[in-house]
Amino acid sequence: MIRLAFLAFSLLLLATSTASANGRFPSAQEFHQAPGANRDLMVVRATFGLVLSVDRGRHWEYWCEDALLYGDGYDPPLSYAADGTLLVALEDGLVTTRNGCTFRRQPDLESLTVKDLASSPDGRVTWAIAVTRSAMPDSRVARSTDNGLTFDFVGDRFPGVVLQTIEVAASDPMRLYASGTLSADGSAVLYRSVDGGARWERAGLRFGEATGVYVSGVDGRHPEVLYLRATAASSEMDGGSAEGAGVLLRSDDGGETMREVLRTRGPMRGFAISDDGRSVWGGGPDDGVWRSVDGAAPTRFSEEPVDCLRWSDGSLWACRTFVPGGALVLRSDGEAPFVTALSSAEVGGPPTRCPAGTLLRDVCPGRWSVVRRTLVPPTLLDASTDRGGAIAPAPPGGCGCRAGSPVASPGVGLAGLALAVLGRARRGLRSPRRAAKS
Repeated sequence: MIRLAFLAFSLLLLATSTASANGRFPSAQEFHQAPGANRDLMVVRATFGLVLSVDRGRHWEYWCEDALLYGDGYDPPLSYAADGTLLVALEDGLVTTRNGCTFRRQPDLESLTVKDLASSPDGRVTWAIAVTRSAMPDSRVARSTDNGLTFDFVGDRFPGVVLQTIEVAASDPMRLYASGTLSADGSAVLYRSVDGGARWERAGLRFGEATGVYVSGVDGRHPEVLYLRATAASSEMDGGSAEGAGVLLRSDDGGETMREVLRTRGPMRGFAISDDGRSVWGGGPDDGVWRSVDGAAPTRFSEEPVDCLRWSDGSLWACRTFVPGGALVLRSDGEAPFVTALSSAEVGGPPTRCPAGTLLRDVCPGRWSVVRRTLVPPTLLDASTDRGGAIAPAPPGGCGCRAGSPVASPGVGLAGLALAVLGRARRGLRSPRRAAKS
């Protein structure tokens, strides 16, 4: 009964929001690859849900937000555990999935906002930042050693601090760094732990008027070398974009002092560091990608506009700023130019392996019918007929959407289906969060 009510609720949400196709310009935002023997598993977080591959990028499938129990407009932090379990951080907890069809709410983090996730290189330990949902929030760090099945809080609370990011040193998994802001005045702070989070101390770095300070990576050989990204103060006066100029900072002493490595005119949405720590890349949609080797002055690596960067399995991955019908994910060996790893046209629909009664099977196909039109607009599909099926990207700057696109009819059908399901459920309609726990 609860499952039927939850399905009806989701269908109603879908029926009322289908025409907007999420309401945001589609974009890939983050790339992850599972560790060790599960490296065939890959996930791309996008503004329209998740795109996943179970065969190391040969095929990709679409998962809608409804199946993952979060709403439009939210961008969840992600992480893979050692056994290939995908962890999805939510504003009110965390969900995990191993089979890609059923999703389990994590009871230890229920009702807390999970701001960030970080895993050891082998995925055997996962750390989560959990923040209370109150007018005067405080933060905790939780740890899982069983692939996300359970989480235990480690160390003390951070009263009056909203932690935002956490990173672990690959060469010393007991060394952790976390950044956040003070509730009192909004100033940025950095903390470190050398004992796996049992004790934390505030690092000596002071960031002045810089905002959005995020721990972005730790050197793979030297755990005291870390990189942070920030938004520079008064960037528009210096010719930066309205979103703020990005700054990449490096500390060689665990956060006591720092120096600037790279400054971009626009937001620095991407950062990556090679396994040996020698090369780092940074960039964004306005500046392309820049590379620094052994701490030297950065040089331009690529003019491609990007929204994410990650080094994984010997490759540099990038989320390419969206162009309808064009590339979503790029790949390079770190030396040669990027090549397309995933195009909009290559994204497949929701998996058919999931049984009836699951949201991926019952709800996501309705979402996909609209997402597909946004990724590869009908005008491009129609034009491709005369070119043997090749899809030409639309010019940058437009979403390719047509005001008269027939997107209302799926919503009408879904609304009728939702009412039918509600008629079967009759009583006891519960919230998605509660229903998912049943």
